[in-house]
Amino acid sequence: MRRRRTDRADQYESRAYKELQRRLAANVYRFREERGWSQEEAAHQSGMSTRLLQRVEAEEVNITLTTLARLCEGFGADVLRLFASRRASGRRRSAG
Repeated sequence: MRRRRTDRADQYESRAYKELQRRLAANVYRFREERGWSQEEAAHQSGMSTRLLQRVEAEEVNITLTTLARLCEGFGADVLRLFASRRASGRRRSAG
């Protein structure tokens, strides 16, 4: 596992960072469950290792744009949906 730079430690503890990480993890998990996919299948569909997908769902990784693009392609979802809040995603579903 790559070490975080100590001069950026505060950024990883910020409310904004933690909220984005939480939203991404929750939505990846939700999309995977909706499709009935195991973590292995979701990782395969997204072109990444199972361990990386597990780390995303566990809020353990600071992902790259490349990884974000893989998740979008794997789940057929726009990046905005990957970061949607629970309230926002709930409103969209009930409106349709």
